[in-house]
Amino acid sequence: MRLLCLLVSHVSRPSLAVIGVLLLATFGSACDKVPLLAPTESTITLNVSTTTVPVSGTAQVIASVTEKPGTPVQNGTVVTFTSSFGTVEPAEGRTEGGKVTVTFRAGTQSGTAVIGAFSGATRSETVEVKVGGAAAATVSLRSRVIGVGVAELTATVLDESGNLLPGVPVTFSTTAGQLNPGQAVTDSNGEARSTLSTSREATVTAQAGGKTSNTVTVSATGPSVTITPPTTAIEAGIPAAFRIAPATGTVLRDVVVDWGDNTSPTRVASLAAETQVVHTFARAGVYTVTVTATDAQGITAPSVIIVNVVEQSTVSVILTATPNPVSVATNQGLVAFTATTGGGLGGGTTVSSFTWDFGDGQGATTTGGSTNHRYSAPGNYIATVVARAQNGTQGSNQVTVRVTP
Repeated sequence: MRLLCLLVSHVSRPSLAVIGVLLLATFGSACDKVPLLAPTESTITLNVSTTTVPVSGTAQVIASVTEKPGTPVQNGTVVTFTSSFGTVEPAEGRTEGGKVTVTFRAGTQSGTAVIGAFSGATRSETVEVKVGGAAAATVSLRSRVIGVGVAELTATVLDESGNLLPGVPVTFSTTAGQLNPGQAVTDSNGEARSTLSTSREATVTAQAGGKTSNTVTVSATGPSVTITPPTTAIEAGIPAAFRIAPATGTVLRDVVVDWGDNTSPTRVASLAAETQVVHTFARAGVYTVTVTATDAQGITAPSVIIVNVVEQSTVSVILTATPNPVSVATNQGLVAFTATTGGGLGGGTTVSSFTWDFGDGQGATTTGGSTNHRYSAPGNYIATVVARAQNGTQGSNQVTVRVTP
C-alpha cells in the first residue's frame, strides 16, 4: 500500500488527470496516512532572514523544495529541520507551494548555529547563523569622565554589516583601578557599560566575541574610593553587601554613599581600610550609586557605579549536550548532558535537584548538574532539564539532540 501511495504521489500531472480519480478514490484514505517525502533527486534550498542574531534571538528559516525538473514538490511534503544548537520550531513542517517556513530560536548560548533540512533521502546544504558574541565584527570604546578618577565606559558592538548587536557579552579590562562591572551585556542599542574608578592613569579596552576595541586613557587626581557590589545578582527586597575601600595608604575623613533610590545615604567616617555596607533596594531597576569621598584636606571627589537590581527571579539554566549530533553506530547513542545554573539563588541557597526529560520517553532525577543518556534510535529529540533551588525557585531549559544512524 505504501509503495502504491508513493507511486501515485509522484506520477506526472497529465497522467494524474487520467488515472488519479481511479487510484485515489480507491486508496486515497490510506495514502493520507503515509508521510509524503520529497522524490529522489529533489533539491532543498535553505534561506534565513538574518545570519546574525542576539542571544535568545530568532531568525526565520525557509526551505524551498523542488523536484528534478525544477517544479515545486506536492503540497504536504514533509521537511525535517536540524540545528547544531538552539531550537527550530516546529522541527517538522509540510510544504505549501513548495516552501516551509519555521523559526530558529538561539537560546542563551553564543556561537555559530549550523542549520539543515531533509525530506526522505534529500538533504539541503546547511546555513549558518551567528549568535551573540560569534556575530561581533567590531568593538568601539569611548569614555566619559563623571568624577575625579571616575569614568563611564561605553562599548558599542557591530556585526560585519555595521548593524548594532544586542545581547552580546562584553569584557572590559584596565591597567589600573577597578571596573564595575568587569563584564556587561549589550542592550538594544548594541551598547554595554561599565564604570572605572582609579587613583592613577589607566588604559582601558573592551572585548566581545574575540574582537578587541580601541584603547581609551583615563587619568585620576584627588581622593579616591572604590565600591564593590556583591558577586551574585542583586535582588529586590534582599539585603546586598557592598565593600568600600580608600586608595591604598590613604585615610578618608568622610565617605557618603547615595544609593540612587531616594533612600537615606549611608555615611562612613574616618575610612582607612576596606569596610562593608549593606543596603536593600525595594524595587528592581538600574540605579546609579554615588560614593563621595572627602580627604583630610577637605578635597571632595565622587565615585560612581551602576547597579542592576533584578526581581527575585527563577533560576537561569544553560543546558548543553555532548556530542551533538551523536551516532548510534559510532558513539552507541551516548550523550553527556550538563546544566549550568545561576540567578534566583539569593540568600545563599543552592540548587537541590535536577529533573531530566530526554525526549525519548526516558527521564532521570539527579542532585548534580550532569548526567548521561543513551539514545537507541535515530531522530531529533528535545531534552529538557528543570533545576529546583532550596529557596523554592526553579528554572528550565531545552536542547535539541540529533541522533544519526
